[in-house]
Amino acid sequence: MRKPNSPLPSPVFSTPISLGEEQVHLWLLDLRRIDEHHLALAHSIMSTAEHTLAQTFKRGKDNYLASRWLLRSCLARYTGMPAGDITFARTDKGKPFIPHSDIQFSLSHSGHWAVLAIARGMQVGIDLEAGQRQRSILNIAERYYHPLEYAQLRALPAERQADYFYRLWTLKEAFFKALGTGISAGLEKIQFALHSTADQPAIDARIDPQLSHSTWQFEQWQLAEGELVALAYAAPQVAPCLWFDVLAPAFP
Repeated sequence: MRKPNSPLPSPVFSTPISLGEEQVHLWLLDLRRIDEHHLALAHSIMSTAEHTLAQTFKRGKDNYLASRWLLRSCLARYTGMPAGDITFARTDKGKPFIPHSDIQFSLSHSGHWAVLAIARGMQVGIDLEAGQRQRSILNIAERYYHPLEYAQLRALPAERQADYFYRLWTLKEAFFKALGTGISAGLEKIQFALHSTADQPAIDARIDPQLSHSTWQFEQWQLAEGELVALAYAAPQVAPCLWFDVLAPAFP
């Protein structure tokens, strides 16, 4: 495996990809592996508005550029449009979408990772949390989480509380990103209970019917360095999720 800062060739993003209506494709990018060539590609396909926004960054500008390269390059393969010709609009709540397309997407980046979820004809949201920031997690959970979630968190040993808090946090973020409302709609309006099974953690969710009447599925993964990724999508049954590691693998 190459070292994080070593130069890497740009992957070929020209081959179209087919996406079934009951699939979710996930693209994961290690931002440490982005070089000047990738940044130049990003500049070449970004819109005027994206260039203007990039100039406002005092920190993290290269990560923003890399994320736009990932987003536009990948979406081009699903829509059939040139990466630089893709236009984005926003719902009244601010969620981005591609006009006149049934491709749905969600982008998240944290630390040195960016992850993109793509689906066809169904709401999808993804959240990535790199590192467990120092927070008053019990105070936050008591104020914003569902009371039963707070009780579950309090009942855990102190050394397990941060992990459980962030597992709930990323699931909630992914759900509200899929809805397009943002977490201001009320973190307590979706309640999660996490259980361990022989294969993987089981995720039970109860959703306030005022938020959504759809059937939702939730999945969660941990990257090799401990980062959490959570996915939410509106589907009647569990969909196959296909991972694509851009530039380098991130799973053990």
